[in-house]
Amino acid sequence: MKLSDFNIEFIKFKNETDTFHYKINDLFFGLKENSLFESGDIDISVTCTRNESNITLDYHFAGHIAAACDRCLRDIKIAIEADRNEVLRLTANEDLLQEENYISVNYQVYNVYDSIYEQICLEMPVRKICEVSERKKECKIDHPEDTNEDVVDERWAELKKLIK
Repeated sequence: MKLSDFNIEFIKFKNETDTFHYKINDLFFGLKENSLFESGDIDISVTCTRNESNITLDYHFAGHIAAACDRCLRDIKIAIEADRNEVLRLTANEDLLQEENYISVNYQVYNVYDSIYEQICLEMPVRKICEVSERKKECKIDHPEDTNEDVVDERWAELKKLIK
C-alpha cells in the first residue's frame, strides 16, 4: 500500500458520479509518521459527484480500530460506522490553490488519504474504554492490596519523642 493508491483523478471520470472502494488495514496506518493508531480493519467507499464548479466526496466507513483501553490497558476493538462528506472547489486562481479544499481546474487529482485519516480520528471516542468497544464489557481495575506494614526504625521513633 502506498500514498498514490489514494489518488482520485477526476479528469478520467466517465460519468458525473463514480465510486471508489478502499480496504484499510495496518499498512494504512503505517504510511503516516507518528500515527495515533497502529491497526484496524475498515471498509471505505468514496462516492464522487462532479459538477461544473465543485466535486462532492461522500465517505462511508464500516469496520473497527484496535486500541488499548484507557482504564485497564486491555486490547479493545472500537467500531466505526460513519458517513461523512467533503466538498472540493475547482479554481484557476493560484492563491486559492494553496488553501484547503481547492483543486486546479486543469489538473484534477486529489489524494484522499489525509481526509480518510482525519475522519477516522474524528470518529474515535475521547475516552477509549471497554464500555465503548465492540464487546461492551465493563472493565474493572484490580488494585493489589497494600500488605506492607509500616516498619518503624527505632532511631526515628526516639527523635519523634523529642518533638512532642
